Parts: sequence; C-alpha cells; structure tokens
Amino acid sequence: MKKVIAFVLSVLCLVALLAPAAAAADRPWPTQGFINGTPMPWYWSPVLEGYCMYAGVSNGNVFNDSVLVLHRGEIIYERYYLGWDADAPHQMYSVTKSVLSALVGVAIADKKITSVDQKVTEFFDGLVIPAGQESKYDITIEHLLRQTSGLPGDGDDESNVCEWWDAPDSGKAAFEIPQMAQPGERFAYSSGPGMQTLSALLTKAVGENLFSYAKRKLFGPLGMSSVVWDAAADGVNYGGFGLSMTPRDMARFGYLYLNNGSWNGTQIIPADYIAASKPRRALGENYGYLFWGTSDLKRFETVYDASGSFGNFIFIIPDWDMVIVRTGSAGPATRTVAKGMASSKLVEAIFMGLVYPLVPLQGVPLDYFIANL
Repeated sequence: MKKVIAFVLSVLCLVALLAPAAAAADRPWPTQGFINGTPMPWYWSPVLEGYCMYAGVSNGNVFNDSVLVLHRGEIIYERYYLGWDADAPHQMYSVTKSVLSALVGVAIADKKITSVDQKVTEFFDGLVIPAGQESKYDITIEHLLRQTSGLPGDGDDESNVCEWWDAPDSGKAAFEIPQMAQPGERFAYSSGPGMQTLSALLTKAVGENLFSYAKRKLFGPLGMSSVVWDAAADGVNYGGFGLSMTPRDMARFGYLYLNNGSWNGTQIIPADYIAASKPRRALGENYGYLFWGTSDLKRFETVYDASGSFGNFIFIIPDWDMVIVRTGSAGPATRTVAKGMASSKLVEAIFMGLVYPLVPLQGVPLDYFIANL
C-alpha cells in the first residue's frame, strides 16, 4: 500500500513540474503569519494523508497528529488530530538534529566557525584521549554532520552510556566515549555522543547558550515563536533530540531550506552550505548534513527531509515548491505501558523487550524518553 501511495505521489509530482514556479520576489514570507492558499488541481489530500500515515510506521507511529502542506509559501492544507491543535508545540525528537545542522550554517555565516573542516578538538580543553583513540584528533565538524565520526551510533551498546547526561561538561564527556571506528570509515546514526558533542561545540563557538543564539539568529528572523529546547544538566541544549515546536514553525524551517537559506531577502544560512546539506543521491548517499533522503520518492533527486521518531517529518520538495509537515507521537497505548513499568516487572519486560527496540531513539536516556512519550 505504501508503494502505491508513493507511486501516486510521484505521478502528481510530474504534473506539478508543469506548473510555473513563483519568482522569489513574489513569494510570501510567513514571518508574522501564513496566507491560506488554494490547492492546485493536481493536489489530492487523501493520498497525502495516507502517505503520511505509512511514512510514520517505520518511525514507531501510524496515526497522524497533524499534517500541514505549504505550497509556494501558502498553506493549502492543515489538519490536526487526536486533540492536537495549531498552538501546541510538538516534541520533534531527531528533527532536532536538522535544526542543529542549520545552526552550524548560521555560525559559519556569522564567522563563529571557519568551516566544516575544523577539527572537533579545537573547541574543547582538557580532553582525555587514551592510547588507541588518537584518530579522534582527526574528527571534523563535517564528520559529525554526516554521522561518520566513529563515535558510537544508536545501535551500539556504548551509545546507551549516558554519563554525559549529568556531566559538568556534557559535550566533552560525550566526545570522550570510546569511538567504534576511524573517522570517515562508517555511517553510524548517533543521537547521543555525536550530537551532544556537536551541540556543545556550537555552544562554545558562539560563546552563549545555543538556544539564545538560535532565537536571535534563526528562530526570531523566521517568526518561529513556539520553540522550546531542553538541555542537559550543564545547560547545553541536547543535540540529538529535545526540540519542540508547532507544525507551522516546522513549516517555516522547511521553507527556509526550500529557499536555499534565504528569507525575505536575507541570507540566513549560506546557499553553498544548504547545497552541501542535501543527501548526494548521485554518489549513492541517502544522508546529508543531518538530513535524510526520502527513499519513497527516490526517483526525484531533490527530495529530502528532517526526520524524527514517531513519524515527525519535514519534507522539503523543491520539485513541487512545497514543504510537507507531519507530526506523530507514541499514542495512548505506549504511554500507558511505559507508566506501568514502575509497578510491574512484567510490564517493564514487555516495554523494554518489545516497544523500546522498535523506536529509533536509542542513545537517549530512558527516563527522558519515557517522560516525553
């Protein structure tokens, strides 16, 4: 069924390509609010809703909490389910990673970072790198962005060691976790060590709390006023998870990328950084700078997305001049089981043995995971 829906979307994409694109000067910029537009004749919402449901299955959720479609900067579809509404910030989980990537681009434009080729060790004092781990000196910002740093990935047991959670320097503690491979040797998706290292690195580079910096340099200029960002014990914002925002603010973020980092005449993220952020399908890469290539629409090279657990997505579709936002969450059944863990060993065994492994959120401390279901 998912393949059928994806095929129909692909056909609609071909039709959409025939429609002329709006000139940049004529585009609406939803800093203050959105314009409600008229769906194009080729647009069919039942297909979209069905696709969003099936896209969420592999991320631990089949029920849509919201679906929003931005076409040429105007909202042509917006719907909320299961008690959610337009004003409620939604936990983004790993969509946080893509926002973190954007902030690297912002910091480069702001000359706080020279380039993605800078070594991670330049930003941390007093690192303890034991014998056999000397290749850590070669890890660059780009390695962290591409998830090829060699630090433990979410599938590695070492990633579940969360001492960095309460450490006085969470980034330093995360970076000191033993690496599993040489930098550049393998792809290992890391919600914990790699992303907390990158968040702490950025915090040190900009010289202030990263959330405060983001509000001044990214969220504020786009009109993203709903954002909440959780932090570790040392005050460093989580890099791999922890952001919440409304679907409309998600759409604003996607629209910035749709417009190659430019917002109403201001280049917030360098265009060449945006280009480098996209997965390089021609080279067989389905992952860019903390963005995924959307495999269901892989015949269209330009489609990519910010993706989070429970089916939270921001699809960026330049061929359609469109951003599609979908939010999802654990659902009442999973939350009930999780809350019952403390009173029943059987329930705990069911949750840890059957539920938790299905959700791509390893590397996140369990108490945070349960509290945010």
